[in-house]
Amino acid sequence: MNAAFDVVLPVFALIGLGFLCRRTKVLGPAAVGEINRFVVWLAQPALLFGITANAHWSSYRLDFIVAVGGALVLTFLLVLAASWRRIGGADAVVDGLSAAYANNGFLGIPLGLLVFGEWSLPFSGVAVIMTACVRYAMGLIGMELGRAAGQGWGRATLKALSAVVRNPMMIAPALGAVVSGFGLTPPQGLTTLLTLLAGAAIPCALVALGLFLAEHAGEGFGDWSWAPLTFAKLVIQPAIAWLLAAPVMHAPPQVVQMAVLMALMPTGAGPFMLAQVYARRGAVASRTILMTTVMSVVAISIFLTLVR
Repeated sequence: MNAAFDVVLPVFALIGLGFLCRRTKVLGPAAVGEINRFVVWLAQPALLFGITANAHWSSYRLDFIVAVGGALVLTFLLVLAASWRRIGGADAVVDGLSAAYANNGFLGIPLGLLVFGEWSLPFSGVAVIMTACVRYAMGLIGMELGRAAGQGWGRATLKALSAVVRNPMMIAPALGAVVSGFGLTPPQGLTTLLTLLAGAAIPCALVALGLFLAEHAGEGFGDWSWAPLTFAKLVIQPAIAWLLAAPVMHAPPQVVQMAVLMALMPTGAGPFMLAQVYARRGAVASRTILMTTVMSVVAISIFLTLVR
């Protein structure tokens, strides 16, 4: 329990700092939107570029990719289908992302090191890439399709694909993959700039989340929409990862355990950032992030006990 809490504690602290800054009026009501734009347009793209540019593709395993990627996609689609008719397409996309977008970068990497050591780094790296790039792309397409509803599927699809191609969250990792694939070395000044920007991505996203929670603190937890999303994130997604890794792909035990650990991570800030950009269900996304983070302390502690 202590090991898991020590890793999760900085997440609580950053969210709490954002909450405190808003409640004490150190930061005003416009701060959450402006910080979020900084993350989406500058900091997160720099982080994704760095991850893909430094990726060593030869060290990735197909069984792990199928397990983690399959769990992400299937969880997203299950929640999306369950929410679609009830709340509509764009809002259902936020629910699907909230249930499937694992915080592999901020929590997955240090927890992987804690449990498995240096061996885990290529695995946690590919989990970050799949979550941040593939999942964000699916969410972006879903949002654009929802926004363009009624304009015809052909036109809506073209608009959605155009939004993905022009989005810095998609351009940056693609450029990073080119750098990695051709063995290029960016100039030192550019590398330093991107490193500085990347270091601000996760802290700023979590502070923005705290600011948003402070704005809506009087609303309570509403209709409990976050509860099934939390269950899907911490129970269904890890279960799917295990099914795909062990019975389906027959992966070695350590690879199975790593896949389950990555799927067990609480919801990251991605769904909240996207919800803010499109003004959709930010309250549900933020509460799901908060509750999965709180409850993951227990879930991860149980997992660590079983693994050890």
